[in-house]
Amino acid sequence: MVMFDRDLRAQIGDALGSVLYPIIGFGGEYPILTLMCAGAIMISFSTIVRDFFMDWVEMAENQKISSKFRKELMEAKRANKQTKVKKMEKKQDEISKMSMKSFKPQIKSMAITMIFVISIFGWLWQFTGRLSNKAFSVPWAMNATLTDPLIPGCFMPLPQWIGVYMLVSLPLTQILMVLLKMYDFKTRLEEGET
Repeated sequence: MVMFDRDLRAQIGDALGSVLYPIIGFGGEYPILTLMCAGAIMISFSTIVRDFFMDWVEMAENQKISSKFRKELMEAKRANKQTKVKKMEKKQDEISKMSMKSFKPQIKSMAITMIFVISIFGWLWQFTGRLSNKAFSVPWAMNATLTDPLIPGCFMPLPQWIGVYMLVSLPLTQILMVLLKMYDFKTRLEEGET
């Protein structure tokens, strides 16, 4: 909605801009740094909220069981062991329910974080649109403009600043998730769980 409804984007962007611009706007002087800071805030918030909802140990156990089950089922099918395949197919619903149990907390966390993420994207859209100098260099172009389409002629004209945001946010997300998972596993081990 924020991408396609300019009025909504402007309202959300202006409201959040009154808070974020003084903190990470840098007077419009360093837009790439602003994108990096906004990306770090978004990713940190989203990842930490997701971590509160997720039980990483249970998720790892469920993935291991599901993986082992799929492997055994494929081997039984290849070996043409119809009796074993039928028994395992009856158990497949139970395995699917177990996987869904791990998936539900992700959906809950996404519902909470999307409001925050959409608001920041609205502000970034307003922020980059109002810059006097929108030129910058990135790995895919020496002379890029923050508001030009990332992929020219694409049916969904995402601006180049979204590409910069993704360059920053994807590695940060992975690093933060690994650190939070390691902390969670370490805490569980210290509590005596395996």
